[in-house]
Amino acid sequence: MTSSAFRTAADDAQDPGEESPSLPGSALVDESRRVLVHLMQGPFLDGRRDPARYAQLLRDRAAIETRLADIFLELVVDDDAQVAFVRQSEADADAPKLLRRLTGLNRLDSVLLLVLRQMLLTQSSRGQRTVVSEAEVQQALAAYRRTTSTDEAGFAKEVRASIAKIQRAGLLDEQGDDYEVSPVLRLMIGPDTAREFIALYREAGVGGLEDPADETQDDDESPTPAAGSDDV
Repeated sequence: MTSSAFRTAADDAQDPGEESPSLPGSALVDESRRVLVHLMQGPFLDGRRDPARYAQLLRDRAAIETRLADIFLELVVDDDAQVAFVRQSEADADAPKLLRRLTGLNRLDSVLLLVLRQMLLTQSSRGQRTVVSEAEVQQALAAYRRTTSTDEAGFAKEVRASIAKIQRAGLLDEQGDDYEVSPVLRLMIGPDTAREFIALYREAGVGGLEDPADETQDDDESPTPAAGSDDV
């Protein structure tokens, strides 16, 4: 037998910056524990900004999912967008609610979320990042202003406040004078909830919101607030 048939310590050595997946039934390795805490703190894990932590999530995904399931939570991962977040499991309606659901979003905030979601779906279908300016957002919400107020300057101020609120929730990333929409928004607001919101706003006279009937998103990726973020 040649020496090539034997494994050495060097052969088994791993990147010092990585940790092996946790063994079934064992405690999570340190880096996976850090990933779990990050997911619980929310609002989501972005693999583009934090590739090392996202890679550790993928390496130890099964063990992390098991820990989340133990406390009635489930993991949602979009491999294409490289985003992940946790949501309350729907398997047991009587299970205690651990995640802090978002409150305090007014109607304009939620309309803005729907508009940003539409922009995200349109641009991502073309393989593009979704970057918007404040002027584009103001224009997209102009129809809503006509149903609420004739004070254009006051409405513009309200829109800026909504943008700031969505940015604090981690769903908008400032890029100079523009904002990049986080791809996790597509997961957090699924088509069913989007349809419900749109129906309500159409009844209130809000136009320009499209029905998400043609989305290719899986039905099980229903809208769920991430840990540490607000309920829409």
